Amino acid sequence: MSLESVHSGSLEPAIQEIAAAISAYDGPSGVYQLKGFASLVMKQALKDPVFRADLFRLVDVFPSLEGPEQITAHVLEYLDPRAPKWMAASQSLASKLGIGRSVLTSLTRNNIIEMANQFILGTELDEIARKVGQMAQQGYLTTVDLLGEKIITYPESDRYIKRLTDIHERLATSAPFLAINTKLTGPKISISVKPSALTPHYGPLQRRVAIDEVIERITPLLKSAQDAGSLIFLDMEHYDTYELTLEIFNRLVNDPNFADLQLGLVLQAYLRRHVTELKSLLARLEGYESDNPRLWIRLVKGAYWDTEFAQASSESHTPPVFTDKAESDISYEESVKLLLDNHRKVHPAFGSHNLRSLSFAIAYARSLGLTPDDYEIQMLFGMAEPMSSALLAQGQSVRIYTPVGELLPGMSYLVRRLLENTSNSSFVRARFGGKQSIARLVAPPKLTRESKPPTGYPAGYKHEPTTEFHHQHEMRLQQEAIENVATTLNTSNKIRLSIGRPLAESGVWSTSLNPANPTQILAQIEEANEEQVEAAVSAALAAQPEWSSASLPERATILRKAAAYLRSHRSEINAIEIMEAGKPWLEADNDIGEAIDFLEYYAIWAERLDTERLDSPAGETNQLRYRSRGVTLVIPPWNFPLAIPMGMTAAALVMGNSVILKPAEQTPITASYIVRAFEHAGLPAGALCLVPGRGETVGAKLVRHPQISTIAFTGSRAVGLDIIEAASHVAPGQTSLKRVVAEMGGKNAIVVDMDADLDQAVPGVIYSAFGFAGQKCSACSRVIVHRQIFDAFVDRLALATSTLIVGDPRDPAIQVGPVVDDAAFAKITRMIEEGKKGSELLEQGTLPDSDGYYIPPTVFVNPDRQSPLYREEIFGPVLTVERADDLDDAIWRANDTIYALTQGVFSRSAQAIARVANAARAGNFYVNRGITGAVPGRHPFGGFGNSGVGFKAGGPSYLIQFADQQVISENLLRQGFSPDISE
Repeated sequence: MSLESVHSGSLEPAIQEIAAAISAYDGPSGVYQLKGFASLVMKQALKDPVFRADLFRLVDVFPSLEGPEQITAHVLEYLDPRAPKWMAASQSLASKLGIGRSVLTSLTRNNIIEMANQFILGTELDEIARKVGQMAQQGYLTTVDLLGEKIITYPESDRYIKRLTDIHERLATSAPFLAINTKLTGPKISISVKPSALTPHYGPLQRRVAIDEVIERITPLLKSAQDAGSLIFLDMEHYDTYELTLEIFNRLVNDPNFADLQLGLVLQAYLRRHVTELKSLLARLEGYESDNPRLWIRLVKGAYWDTEFAQASSESHTPPVFTDKAESDISYEESVKLLLDNHRKVHPAFGSHNLRSLSFAIAYARSLGLTPDDYEIQMLFGMAEPMSSALLAQGQSVRIYTPVGELLPGMSYLVRRLLENTSNSSFVRARFGGKQSIARLVAPPKLTRESKPPTGYPAGYKHEPTTEFHHQHEMRLQQEAIENVATTLNTSNKIRLSIGRPLAESGVWSTSLNPANPTQILAQIEEANEEQVEAAVSAALAAQPEWSSASLPERATILRKAAAYLRSHRSEINAIEIMEAGKPWLEADNDIGEAIDFLEYYAIWAERLDTERLDSPAGETNQLRYRSRGVTLVIPPWNFPLAIPMGMTAAALVMGNSVILKPAEQTPITASYIVRAFEHAGLPAGALCLVPGRGETVGAKLVRHPQISTIAFTGSRAVGLDIIEAASHVAPGQTSLKRVVAEMGGKNAIVVDMDADLDQAVPGVIYSAFGFAGQKCSACSRVIVHRQIFDAFVDRLALATSTLIVGDPRDPAIQVGPVVDDAAFAKITRMIEEGKKGSELLEQGTLPDSDGYYIPPTVFVNPDRQSPLYREEIFGPVLTVERADDLDDAIWRANDTIYALTQGVFSRSAQAIARVANAARAGNFYVNRGITGAVPGRHPFGGFGNSGVGFKAGGPSYLIQFADQQVISENLLRQGFSPDISE
């Protein structure tokens, strides 16, 4: 996009003239017209960005606090460290006096309510209708937006649409009054709808469910709006649902039942793809031309830049948003031209407070001979009021985007508006806070250097991007891969033992089954016999010298080539995991991404180890070397059938060891791709042997084999302890002590503190507990909730659990698939039935009509703390919830386990977070997020206690476990001469 593609030099004089006329109306705006104490606090926020961030965090948490004690504690925690002297002194005095705490509470509450009232119109129906009517008397049109909590349950969605319908009906009865003082022809009643609030399943993978539910729920409102001549806008929200919202809009546009509906769509100019999509949309509207088009486009810059940038950076994607503000401004102006050029197809509405953007829109409209009836200016309630007054006085059609609703659900909106008003890049701050010159404010946008996502560590490492399933073409590719792979998985598909040379069959075969359909055989698996086990060990020993003689950089290259192979086969392996392990789409894709991460991360760290140096004084040189240990046995679990075995295998290989991989009995097909990847990469024959078989036979023999030097295991505590005990025995002929690296599970807890944001905590717990049917060693199985919010949390948790979609993960909408096999099904079912005897069953999800190994997501409250339900690792979708009297009680309960793997906390108090984190008995601790999904290099993973031994996987120390260190010290002095000392 270039400046020349948008700007016309002939428009600039008109833009300047219009801007000057608008700016002639002066006066305070938004937070810049606060009075008294609130004004002093806001002035401090404008001076100090750290204080501003803390202030807005206090605003965010405030509605969840109860009583003077909690409010005073949070005010002091958030504001005291950066408060000016007058504020700090007042706060200190208030905290020491009983009546002072009450005064501070009242003062804080009143000021937050004053700020909220600046941006939120009202709460009750009559109040909303009265204030909308007052704005109509002034000549303003409005569009009402109902603020609300994050929708994660059907009752919440029901309340949202009912409230919107009630608001519309109340305004419809006021329609004559609303038309009193405007001569413009735009609809007098308008409602803005958030599609994500119409279903708890509004996500790209749930597209099939989401679209049907949204259209079903919004249909009565749309029919009422059509009858009343009202305008309904569909808000565009986060980018991952962009295509979903577009599809819903397109369906409604083409629905003959809504042929007369005034329907609008919000589009965001800060998206890189926006202009292209706008052109495509306008092209599809051929035949919709009218002197009074019923379709509307509200053009905005976009309100979620920080979130979009951070999420994309986290997943190593190119941010979908422009990272130079000027590019968004240019995109906006190009879109203005497109919309006004097509004003007979759609009615443009320009949402902005930017003087340049609005002046450009008006100037271009006038250049086309258009009148204010042909487009609208839309502005937010409580922002840039002098500008809206000026535009109204000039005869423009001005519609005010008017948020309504309760204070608590409105906090996130309030914080966004406060940030928008006070950020350094904000036009509102520049115009009304900084009083910048008009010439500078309306200058054409000028491109600067783009902001770039932070680089990875170590240098050169970048987390493997996830597949972007929010793009329909990516979903189609994955669906095709599932269909193609399904034709190859049958009894003729055989997974054989592989040791780098031909080997006679053992004659013993087992089967790999589809847990979603256990009658379906995916492959026949050869089980190794004793002779084959010995042959595999011999092959690995024979390959060892050649492989270990390769340099660390050479071995690292092999890992990178294996990573390239996985990338090129990603959708195929995804499909296999979906069918063999029962993983939902996103879980399978994350597993392949993590496997690639392990390969890339360990390759880089191996090269770093090759450059390590020791202190070497003059006349002496000291070298640290890493020697391979020999043959490594890798025994992985089935729950991460590619990532975990690949991580252990890659670490052993890159340190020069040969590897025998005994895959999990449930997922050998997936594991076979590890061998394929390394064969493709050029690994010497025999350096990696695949030896399928049962753990109690093949695994046990390999663990005790004297030629095995290192054992890398991930699995149950019982098996892990058996391996550790067996490895401690030295067999005849054994030349080295066996080293065991073991990760052995957990009984992981999340603490939910009294001030937690339940919009974060409930989804975080749900995914941590029920993602992949709870079959993760890191999964949450216990939640400890502060008594103050226990009931509210439990109510939402139960309803959210009931909404989860259980079924065959070949369907992308499925959130909870089957458990892995009949043994797991029987064990988990037994644990649930026993749990009902001593604990209170709160909720169980709905099961599909299928013979698959499906367990309903299950929640118990008030558990018997001595029962197996509470104490033992279940490895299934089972969660217990208990009440804590206070934070100390919650910490004690969270740590009351023999395991020490993962733990987490949801809290908005930094002091509380620090207390829980410092006391946590866990190898991985997570704050205000789920406790699963560790990424190599970011979250090195592993526990202590009964959760395992060894350094963390995906961390900087992991590789050295697979090598022996050797130091070589050489005296360089000979006959008084040392070659390392220059003259």
